[in-house]
Amino acid sequence: MKRKTILTLIISFIFIGVTVAQENQNEFKTIFKNDDGKSVTHGGYGAFNIGYTQIDGKDAIQLGGRAAWIINHHLAIGIAGKSFFNNIDKTTNTGDYYMAGGYGGFFIEPIIAPQSPIHVSFPILFGGGGVVAQKGNMWDEQYWDDNYYDSDAFLVFEPGAEIEFNIVKFFRISLGASYRLTNGVLLQYKYYDNNNLMITDIPTKALDAFNFNVSFKFGWF
Repeated sequence: MKRKTILTLIISFIFIGVTVAQENQNEFKTIFKNDDGKSVTHGGYGAFNIGYTQIDGKDAIQLGGRAAWIINHHLAIGIAGKSFFNNIDKTTNTGDYYMAGGYGGFFIEPIIAPQSPIHVSFPILFGGGGVVAQKGNMWDEQYWDDNYYDSDAFLVFEPGAEIEFNIVKFFRISLGASYRLTNGVLLQYKYYDNNNLMITDIPTKALDAFNFNVSFKFGWF
């Protein structure tokens, strides 16, 4: 009799345990709750960056910025933008042209081990932009009036990787690399050589290139 009672109790406990486990597995999980039921933390940061890239195979300077919302320290979502120009040597030779422009859009950034003093993140940008091809020296005040220019818009996808350094609680510095991939541009550069009109087709993939930058991030991480 005692054995039957004990066996009945054991079976009852197993049944109750299985039922509770199934109920727990069926609970909805959301981005605003951790697995332990605690609320997810939220933060944000603003950043500016400066870097090097190539535009049409020529050295170029890149300047940009970001604004991000950070979810649970491990995921940043926000907007980002960059500008560029490749006439850093100030050339004015006949047939030379200068390209400048910018792009921006939405970005998502998974962050690995954010509490570690040195860690990594993987920002990915989706968006669009515009570019101008222009003759002459961008530093000359008269070049807009005296020379021909062409422009086009493009879509961009730019995946990257960064090494971040936690300097203080509210400030981080990151060193990063990315690759800018566009859907191509349609640009022609026109200029006069001895009163003869010359037309140059600019390569469709003139904007596709690697980027290297340093970023300065301020916020609540």
